[in-house]
Amino acid sequence: MITKDVEMVAEDLRNGNVDVIPTETVYGLAANALDESAVAKIYEIKQRPRFNPIIVHVRSAEDFRRYAAEVPVKALMLAAEFSPGPITFVMKKKDVIPDIVTAGHGSVGLRIPDHPVLIELLDACGFPLAAPSANMFGRISPTSADEAEKELGGKVSFILDGGKCGIGIESTVISFIEDEPVILRSGAVTREMAEMVIGKVNEARGGKMLSPGMLESHYAPGKPLLIAETRPSEEILAELNAEFMDLGRFGSLTGIAVNLFSELRRCDESDSEVIICVPVKNEGIGLAINDRLSRASSGYLGTEKGLPVIKKTKEMKHA
Repeated sequence: MITKDVEMVAEDLRNGNVDVIPTETVYGLAANALDESAVAKIYEIKQRPRFNPIIVHVRSAEDFRRYAAEVPVKALMLAAEFSPGPITFVMKKKDVIPDIVTAGHGSVGLRIPDHPVLIELLDACGFPLAAPSANMFGRISPTSADEAEKELGGKVSFILDGGKCGIGIESTVISFIEDEPVILRSGAVTREMAEMVIGKVNEARGGKMLSPGMLESHYAPGKPLLIAETRPSEEILAELNAEFMDLGRFGSLTGIAVNLFSELRRCDESDSEVIICVPVKNEGIGLAINDRLSRASSGYLGTEKGLPVIKKTKEMKHA
């Protein structure tokens, strides 16, 4: 049931249930982060593997000290600059956060969302909300209440309608577990933006899965998504019964990010058998867009002697 009744959803969450909530990034599947049994329902509904941790949404930076055992100064500096907003901070956790939330790791991802409806909900609940994206595991993230209903309708009692998500891709995740901060997942807050505030920031090179969005395959449609260097000819599209997903029509990189998952879902619901797209400029939020495309893709589309060739390995040449 899609609703705009914040108090009704808050009461349902207080009763240990799981509901869909809006954020400025994507819609999330939320439960009381301090209630182990409620969080277990998230994994069950999404069919999410237990090795994949869940981000916890809190009201303010003051909450960091309630749930994190150590709060580095650099994390607070970034929070002062970019929070509320699309950035998640991975820090050593306190025992009050159940291990099921963090997939057994000694760290937790905390985020201060920037969405008025979610802020109102957090105030009404009085507890933090564990909330991964409101989709079946590995599938396309929803960015509207209607899309969330297509994904999880019938699996939850309420979908809290907060309109179209203003950013459209998941938050940047930065870990403060190591000596130097490390970006675990790219998002609207880029590495360059973070480095202007706190200095050097590294990029993840494998290691423990301390954040969602680190799997090689994720955000995927039901049909194959192929990455091409340039737009294929109409003949190749017809031969493959493919639809070209023209992200360029959304103008700016920001516009593309807002519409990325909705457009991917539209193509997935079309009559074509294959989706083909080209990467965007690999700068700013374009890094995050290309990251999502790469993880959602089934391979790379090339040509040899004018004929289409599909390569299993994911080769992405950025615009």
